[in-house]
Amino acid sequence: MSFSTHYHLLVTLAGGLITTAGVVMLRKRWLTRQRSSSALLIAGWITVLAGAVVLAQAWGAELGTTYALGALSLAAYAVIAATYERRTSKARAPREAPYDPEERPSNWRRGVAKSLLAIVLAGIAAIGLGVAVAVNFPMPPQDRAVIGGLLVPILWGGGMAWTLCDPRLLRATIILLTVSAAGFAVAFLPKVLS
Repeated sequence: MSFSTHYHLLVTLAGGLITTAGVVMLRKRWLTRQRSSSALLIAGWITVLAGAVVLAQAWGAELGTTYALGALSLAAYAVIAATYERRTSKARAPREAPYDPEERPSNWRRGVAKSLLAIVLAGIAAIGLGVAVAVNFPMPPQDRAVIGGLLVPILWGGGMAWTLCDPRLLRATIILLTVSAAGFAVAFLPKVLS
């Protein structure tokens, strides 16, 4: 083994030990967070940063950063494993009954209204937001069109799920109308006014 190999090995070991010391300080601060000051927290992060600097000096910025993050992860796992304790759980009294869903009035008119809201109005709102993104997003036109087109089915599905879960039809109608108007206004109002 050459001097360079020994040097990298020793510096890597030193950087790992410094990082582990920082993690130990952070763990101690975490366990006593109500009683201690923030000095232990600051010292822990400075020590972790010092370990990263040592590794970056030994291996260069790219490999040193990778090794520093790996050392931080391994040190955290080692400290947690070393301080692990198994506790016995206390027996809890069983609940009386599981929670039932909210009772909602249902009839065929309400079902048709909810379906129209979920399918038609949520779709219009999703298209309005997708067009607004496709027209006004600060990107090249091709990227805006793709992102706007991909957003429409996602927003439509979210709007449908939310509308079907909302027990108040009036609230869902007002919100979907507002979102639709805002989306189309953002998309087309600047062109109409210019």
